[in-house]
Amino acid sequence: MATTPRALALAKPPAPQRAATVIEVLRPGEGALPARSRSKDGAQPVAERLADLLGALVTDDSAPVIELNFRKALEALAPASLAAIAGDLACYAEFCDASGRAGLPASEATVVAWVEHLEGLGLRPATVARRLSSLASAHALLGVPTPTNAIVVRHALKGLKRRAGVVQRQALGLRFGAPEAPPAGLTFSAMLAGCEGDCRGLRDAALLSLGYDAGLRVSELVAVAVEHLEADSDGSGLLFIPRAKTDQDGQGAYAWVSPDTMRRLDAWLRAAGITTGVLFRRIAIERRASTTAAPARSVADLAPNAHIDWARMRARRAEPARVRYSIGTSPLTRQGVNLIYRAMARRAADLGLVDLFGAELDAAVAALSTHSLRVGLAQDLFAAGEDVGPIAQALRWQSTTTALRYARKLAPKVNAAARVLAKVRK
Repeated sequence: MATTPRALALAKPPAPQRAATVIEVLRPGEGALPARSRSKDGAQPVAERLADLLGALVTDDSAPVIELNFRKALEALAPASLAAIAGDLACYAEFCDASGRAGLPASEATVVAWVEHLEGLGLRPATVARRLSSLASAHALLGVPTPTNAIVVRHALKGLKRRAGVVQRQALGLRFGAPEAPPAGLTFSAMLAGCEGDCRGLRDAALLSLGYDAGLRVSELVAVAVEHLEADSDGSGLLFIPRAKTDQDGQGAYAWVSPDTMRRLDAWLRAAGITTGVLFRRIAIERRASTTAAPARSVADLAPNAHIDWARMRARRAEPARVRYSIGTSPLTRQGVNLIYRAMARRAADLGLVDLFGAELDAAVAALSTHSLRVGLAQDLFAAGEDVGPIAQALRWQSTTTALRYARKLAPKVNAAARVLAKVRK
């Protein structure tokens, strides 16, 4: 019996196989990195800038400054403190110049007028208090009494605080979160899960992980070097912090590092080829798309009156896509770390790891800062029931006041009243 012929399906030609992307990682210093937008190469040293500002503000009839005392006072200040004083003093110099007032030594009336000027600019009380502290430091550098402690100045600052009527704004606390939980707000675990497995992703994951474990200030984080890490037999590690904001004498401190963070640090160091020096560095990424093969073309292939481009008419061989990572030699900056954290938060949201959208997401990202990991760790320790003393010790605070301020909302839930009354007031 004849069979009905089956319809023959036309076989599709196989799809061309795309060549795998070639990944190239240049060792530290081998590749050129783009210049930072604000290069400090030609900038005036902070100490010189501060000395120039003081020289411009000092009145002619003031007592002469003893150079040795001034130089030693500058040496005693941390670089960050010098930069802060110089910045605040520049603001004060502009005010004095615009108002025609004598600069240093300052009178009580001048300081009160400056406080009122800063309030008019919309500055917060905490910022005004910091600028007054910088002005007091400037007087101390000159060896003259400061008027910032006068009763009228303190009353002016107190009135500013009362009129402002707002609680000091605090950095968003980036708390740990649960890695296996459904998407929630911005958390450390969500941002860590959003890191890719490439060179930049390994760096960002290690940066975030170490910052949380050790509760590091950004100045401490960008200064971490390979020599500061010590691996333990159980997989955890010990981080030596040579100098901190509250340790200007350089006695140093130690912080515990989890095994997970040690693995992430090892992965980053191996990928970047870093064996010594600072851990967290800039990365330049150069991407080149793949090209397909093309035979050479002749003039006969061109349209009449076509422009002849001999370079484009040559034969072209196929090239795979390439990605080149150039590792820098200098540490990340504070601004660089801040940008990395915010990019990680955006990526976590794009991957559906965060349930924030639109304006709510924008607000959370804007509140994220280099201090968020330190705040988040303090809050997580409070939520776990730890006492304020050990928390202050773990985060290297000299007093418990700061720890309590970071956990204002959490402290009542774990204090004595909450623990006792929770058993009887159900």
